[in-house]
Amino acid sequence: MGPAGRDPESPDVRSEAASARRRAAAGSSFTRSFLGAFARGTGLIAVALVIGVVLLQWSDAGTDAAAGGAPPPIGTPVAPPETTTTTTAPAGPKAPADLAVLVLNATGKNQQAKPMSDRLGVVGYRTLTPGNATRRPDSVVLCKAGLDEEAAALVAATGLPATTGPLDEAAASGMEGASEADCVVIIGAR
Repeated sequence: MGPAGRDPESPDVRSEAASARRRAAAGSSFTRSFLGAFARGTGLIAVALVIGVVLLQWSDAGTDAAAGGAPPPIGTPVAPPETTTTTTAPAGPKAPADLAVLVLNATGKNQQAKPMSDRLGVVGYRTLTPGNATRRPDSVVLCKAGLDEEAAALVAATGLPATTGPLDEAAASGMEGASEADCVVIIGAR
């Protein structure tokens, strides 16, 4: 027999039961801790919400008669009536949707104008049916008089190393569909 009159070979029932209780207590303490934290957090949010509503109600009880509060006391200076002035802003560049753009292929290769026309359509330009032009080495954007800013924006939208120029009757006469366009993009071979 061992100490305290117990057989050393027999299992210690008391220590196993105590160990089981400790394991159960450890698992439930996490649950209690989690639920406690959740309850405290929810309580804090509720208190903050109540304080916010009270402060908003308190601050809305203003003294502006137009907002439903009491009128200002007698003798309070009143602001002079507002005067409105209408100014017309200088006309800026036209929106892409307001421009009729014709894209012409002058590269000498087939099927170059349609993809560029589609690209400009995606950006918002109103494109006309693309076509072909006489072969030329460089790309150019031609726009009617007064559309210089639009021509620069169109060059940027194409991504081509293009120059700009005027689209007058002489230039439009040699290109099919150019008379209906505000701007013509001619894609050159380079």
